[in-house]
Amino acid sequence: MLRLLPLVLIALTPLVGCDSDANEPDPVPTPRLIIANGVPDQSGQDGSTFIQAISLQTPNVTNANAVEQTFFAYTHIRGREVIVTQNIQGDVATRYVVGEDGLLNEAGQLTLPAGGFGSNVVWMSDTRAFVSLVFAGQIIEFNPQTMTQTAVIDLTALGIARNPVNPDDTNPEPAVMLLRNGKLYVGLQQFFAPFANADGVDIAVFDANTLAFERVISTESSAGPGRYGYNQSMFVDEAGDIYVYCTASFGFVPGQKSGFLRIRNGAAEFDSTYFLDVSALNVPVDGGQIGTVGGNVVYHNGFAYGAAEIPAGRSNPPDYVRDFNWQPVRFNLSAGTVEVLPLPPGNGLSIGIELLDGQILFGIGTPTATGLFRYDPATQQATSEPIVTTSGVPQAVLRLDN
Repeated sequence: MLRLLPLVLIALTPLVGCDSDANEPDPVPTPRLIIANGVPDQSGQDGSTFIQAISLQTPNVTNANAVEQTFFAYTHIRGREVIVTQNIQGDVATRYVVGEDGLLNEAGQLTLPAGGFGSNVVWMSDTRAFVSLVFAGQIIEFNPQTMTQTAVIDLTALGIARNPVNPDDTNPEPAVMLLRNGKLYVGLQQFFAPFANADGVDIAVFDANTLAFERVISTESSAGPGRYGYNQSMFVDEAGDIYVYCTASFGFVPGQKSGFLRIRNGAAEFDSTYFLDVSALNVPVDGGQIGTVGGNVVYHNGFAYGAAEIPAGRSNPPDYVRDFNWQPVRFNLSAGTVEVLPLPPGNGLSIGIELLDGQILFGIGTPTATGLFRYDPATQQATSEPIVTTSGVPQAVLRLDN
């Protein structure tokens, strides 16, 4: 489902020798974001991801200063640390640190089990982090400073897999993770076929300090809790309630409903009174409905922002590079409604979203422009053109905490 200054020299001849700063280079704009730009090949099934730190003061961004990674690599950030996992394209987690010059410097690698599908990363501290391995059925604890493994949680030994096609399957496919109040919440994909979720939603809960398994929180309302590779699809609101967006096999399993579930603050189960069924909403788009959200959502002041697929604009088979049918929207989580934002639809790589200075930034690839578009929740106004153009579609946009 998938796809990076100008230097203006002003000659002031009469002032040469009079201004001590005349020959000093312009200061490098302070980077505010990490972006991961997807650049697919002609097939749309492979290519590269270019990852770099950028400033919104630089209106045109190329890939010249980016690090190259595998296609649709997953990017995770804490402070000025960036850890990249390689999806199904590779078995290495690479750590980068953003330097004072704004460039990403490689600072270690962790080799993961072959074919394990390294997915999400969360940090517990400077020296403790977790990476989920979807196909291996494991979560590896590691030291991000040294990029060395320190422990393994083997979910295949817990008897919590659900696979109606193969009852002997022991892998619940751990992916999205959230750390909260000393607990590690893990969304289980529960695949019964390649990237197709079994009916039902399961979230495993572990003691983050001891790694002890505590329980599984379950409901039959949806399927596929969280988007592998994107931790923002499970988030906490101001009340301390946990929300998780469920992809429901991205709309390819009949009868499954995608939407938002809630775990109340302090509760040990899903809120049985709450399910925002995205599939059932009437939306002013072609066909009147949206299928699934790209999985990457950003929460802000009661709203969840994301890019939703418009099934009426989908080719058969889907072309995630050339179908421009992913529309930016926002969901009112309390009212259970959706609003189409005044932004252009993009292709299937257009799922990078971030909150910066009260503004929502969307990475969008359209037929005529590619880059970062901006939506202002206060005025409900949006830009019609990118505020920053990029070489490749920003499939991840992450705020850089300086």
